[in-house]
Amino acid sequence: MMSLLRLHTALRPRVVSAVTRSVVEPVLRAPYLSTARWLPEFFSWPEQERRSWQRDRLRAVLRHAQEEVPYYRDVLAGRDVDEVDLAELPVIDKAMMRSCMDKFLSRGWRDIPHIAKKTGGSTGDPFQYPLDKRAWTHMYAANLYFWERTGYRYGDRLVMVGSPPSLQSASEGVKSRLRSLLEGRVVSAAGCHIDPETSLERALTAGRERGVLWYGYASHVAAMADAVLEAGVRVPSPKAIVTTAELLFPTWRERIEQAFDAPLRDQYGCNDGGILSQGCSRGRLHLAENVSIVEILDDASRRCRPGEEGDVVVTNLHARTLPFLRYRIGDRAVLGAATCPCGAEGTFLERVVGRQGDSLHLPNGKHVSMHPLGKCFFDARHVRRYQFVQPEPGRVLVRLEVAPGFGADERSMILDEVRRLVGSAVDIDLTTDEPMERTRGGKHRVVVRTFDAA
Repeated sequence: MMSLLRLHTALRPRVVSAVTRSVVEPVLRAPYLSTARWLPEFFSWPEQERRSWQRDRLRAVLRHAQEEVPYYRDVLAGRDVDEVDLAELPVIDKAMMRSCMDKFLSRGWRDIPHIAKKTGGSTGDPFQYPLDKRAWTHMYAANLYFWERTGYRYGDRLVMVGSPPSLQSASEGVKSRLRSLLEGRVVSAAGCHIDPETSLERALTAGRERGVLWYGYASHVAAMADAVLEAGVRVPSPKAIVTTAELLFPTWRERIEQAFDAPLRDQYGCNDGGILSQGCSRGRLHLAENVSIVEILDDASRRCRPGEEGDVVVTNLHARTLPFLRYRIGDRAVLGAATCPCGAEGTFLERVVGRQGDSLHLPNGKHVSMHPLGKCFFDARHVRRYQFVQPEPGRVLVRLEVAPGFGADERSMILDEVRRLVGSAVDIDLTTDEPMERTRGGKHRVVVRTFDAA
């Protein structure tokens, strides 16, 4: 019986891959698996060859935008797109698009193969938009490529840790559900709750389903780890765990690896704009260069040098229905310098700092971003989650979710570290009795600022 099970497990990815390429891809008009199979070759190209491919894709998108998109018809009027430098284009954002969507949509956009997408609504109402099938194809292909670098094979059983809105398509239909079934996806305790009971059930379900890969919000997987460690139970380990959608705190990583004894990789990306990256063994986030060109810009929209923190700005190399050209996605990050210590070629992010608004605004006009705030907890061994609430510039409340063993010394150490960052002019309180606020999509919020920063 076990031999038959092993044979089925070994053969399933081959069968699923064959069916996908011969049947599913033609039906969906989206060769995502074929593209994923091409990506190892693409990423092996010399840098100059990859950049040339990106320039060709960029020119094609610019040419389409100049001819079919009202906004870019004006911006690029009379220009030879072959001579246009990306830095010459204006930087746009979600608010700008929403205010005049008709100017950014292609003429006859409904006739271009596309899917309906929406953001998770982290900063308010979800942003709904059409995404080209070609753009989706390259995005999902890169996702599969990154997953397969962890040991997963397309068709292996995949456990989705919960089913938060930002991991779902706005156009989930029969085709999408059938594809998920074919791919062997299993949802482990749907929803966004991370209480101990739900988290333990998620972990036990994931173990029973024998998923090769677990994939979900970082906070959900961390809560699963906490529940398993507290209950003192063992759960069968997957080949790898991939976290997404939230910053992966170092303490979360430590507890997840302790509880499940599996390699952990973190993903960072967003569909609007088109950016995807996955962490390597050294923790750097390697970018899917087949999907987009990524810039890190300062407050004056100038390109930052490697090592400098700035705004993430993305140019999608395939989107025509709604072109995303120099689209500011609302995140802050630091571009890596030279070659990653892991040895892999290509562009990478040294780290993602967080959302643009996720910072404390002090009375002296200075801002403190999430990265230095997180350092306040590096030695806090009993802190599971933290959140900064700022009702006014001169007041900060630190909310903590703590494990047994948290005491006065750790509390004093955290207060000292926060005070060192914000200065003596700010009143600081700390509580372990208030629940953490999360976004509508279930994401953990590090900073909750309740006053108008303008």
